[in-house]
Amino acid sequence: MIIIQRYPLRVFMCAMALFCLDVKAVRGAECTVKVGRVLPMTGALQVASLVHPWIDDFKVGQLSKKGGLVVGGQHCAIEIKYYDSKSTPAGSGEAATKAIVEDKVDVVMASFTPDTTNQPTEMCEKYQIPCITTSTPIEAWLTGPDGNPRDTEYGFHFFFQVGDLVRNHLDTLKAIPGGFNGKIGYLYPNDPDGLVFDALFSPAFAREKWQGVDPGRMEAGLADFSAIVARFKEAGVEVVAGVLTPPDLAHFLAAAGKAAFKPKFYLIDKVTGFAEAMAAIGNPAEDIAGADFWSPAFPGHSSYGAYDAETLIGTYEATNPGKYYSPLLGLDDAAYDILFSALERAGSTAPDALVKALKATAIDTVAGRIAFNEQNYAVTPVGTGQWRLDDKSRRWVKEAVFSDFVDYARTGSLRLYQGR
Repeated sequence: MIIIQRYPLRVFMCAMALFCLDVKAVRGAECTVKVGRVLPMTGALQVASLVHPWIDDFKVGQLSKKGGLVVGGQHCAIEIKYYDSKSTPAGSGEAATKAIVEDKVDVVMASFTPDTTNQPTEMCEKYQIPCITTSTPIEAWLTGPDGNPRDTEYGFHFFFQVGDLVRNHLDTLKAIPGGFNGKIGYLYPNDPDGLVFDALFSPAFAREKWQGVDPGRMEAGLADFSAIVARFKEAGVEVVAGVLTPPDLAHFLAAAGKAAFKPKFYLIDKVTGFAEAMAAIGNPAEDIAGADFWSPAFPGHSSYGAYDAETLIGTYEATNPGKYYSPLLGLDDAAYDILFSALERAGSTAPDALVKALKATAIDTVAGRIAFNEQNYAVTPVGTGQWRLDDKSRRWVKEAVFSDFVDYARTGSLRLYQGR
């Protein structure tokens, strides 16, 4: 008997900043697994939530093809509720607390940057509820709110390591056509990502004898970048590197355009994962490069559907005309594979049983093979993607142009920044 929980695509705002999916009763379900999804539904990071609730409905639908989810001999429905992180650490902590304390979820899932993943991990540890997170660099996730290393029993995380990203980015810059003068302008904000990136990239660039032009840790949401642009231009910066939200990149490029500042190459992380964000910026975003943390270039197949990254993307874009996939499509797909496998192996939704099963995870996903280590994290590949606007389709395309991972399938070559 197929027992699944389905959701319509209508998402509505509920009280206490809760986003809920309108759940239909499942005839014959013998148990219910309650999942609390913490995502940036509003605020500067909301682009990360655009693949929801489609991916949730799609993944639950895959269970029907496997005969439903059986946990401890019982056919279980999946009930998913959304909680808005408001794109802030405080908001994500409040969201996770509501999911755990008030709504009594069995597991928390959270995606995209430390602002969304770290406080839910803390709350899961506090209340001893399993938590699966992704799309935050490993080192940033491992850093607790006090700045010290995180020690977690209930939190499980998968994404790239900053060390791999640093090596990838160094090699990318070395491959710039014609080279560059060694002067790099830093755009690292005063947030968890910015602090981690500065601590790792600044010394790495210095070891290459490259000169960093550092305006300091700027506040996220800065509206006027004219002073920073002027400093970069005066110093002769030919590469701009940073980790920015969509509004921050848009504001910087606007200021750069006004000042006629045109470096040879942009290497910007975070915002560059999302086509909608680049399309909203428009022509100045063309040729900007950044970390490719999931795309058709990635190896692997889902264990709950046997499809690969390219097939998943094709399915999403075919059923959502005019929309673009984002890396969260594949990473959240993988997170569900991890959850479903752990539930089946645990035979229970009891926290300790589920944690034990998560620790023993070894599963193929569209993000690669996931197996958590003794610190409860798994490392996924990373490459470099570069954006272009396709002249025929008028759609934004992220080309896979570089990676140190041998299984990463390149689809293009590095280009200098044109910003037409």
